[in-house]
Amino acid sequence: MKFLAYSIAGLDLTTIIVIFVGVIVAFALLAMLINSGKYHARYKRFYKKMDKTINKKFNGNLLNEDIINLYAKDQTNTYKSLRKKGRKKVKKYFDYFVKSLPEQVMLKSFTTADKNKNQIVILLLDEFDKVQYRWYAKRKTKGILKASDKYQMLTAFVAFLYELPLNIHEGAPYRFTNHDNDYVLTYQIVKKVKRGKRKIREKKLSRKERKALEKVKKAKEKKERKKRK
Repeated sequence: MKFLAYSIAGLDLTTIIVIFVGVIVAFALLAMLINSGKYHARYKRFYKKMDKTINKKFNGNLLNEDIINLYAKDQTNTYKSLRKKGRKKVKKYFDYFVKSLPEQVMLKSFTTADKNKNQIVILLLDEFDKVQYRWYAKRKTKGILKASDKYQMLTAFVAFLYELPLNIHEGAPYRFTNHDNDYVLTYQIVKKVKRGKRKIREKKLSRKERKALEKVKKAKEKKERKKRK
């Protein structure tokens, strides 16, 4: 049998194989596009709901006003210094972000090129940019409360978490400075949470990062305009 001379409808074996492989590749690409669209839609729904919930129930700016004016028993800026009602409100606030932020990062990772970067780490740096504390999902709310007390940064954590989802959404870098001690809160999206540098210096922003920060700024301005109406 002469295989090279074999043909179907005038097509030789090589052409048939090429067409067959092409069809498989086309279907694979189509499936990828469909899945990508589903992931984007799912993340979009999640973030929209998250943003609405934060603005309605977990406004960090308002909570910090209450902490300072109503709940704090002294000037230590710690969770343990709060009155009972204040502790309850703050814990509920942290519980929400501890649950929602890892989920946001996971869902967003499916819309990016590097899906393995799907875990969030919150870093607390001293005035020399040395890492003093690393928070990740397994440390839960208890980890944030302990860090708030140890470094006297309760209101800083509240303010940082309030702004964090929008920065994650836009892929923007975010560093929050606590002016009482010049300590900094920042975040990273990583593959493995337990590995990291001991020192995190602020880097020069890339063009992509500058654009992301501009989007964050515009989103905030849009929210402010809505509030005034």
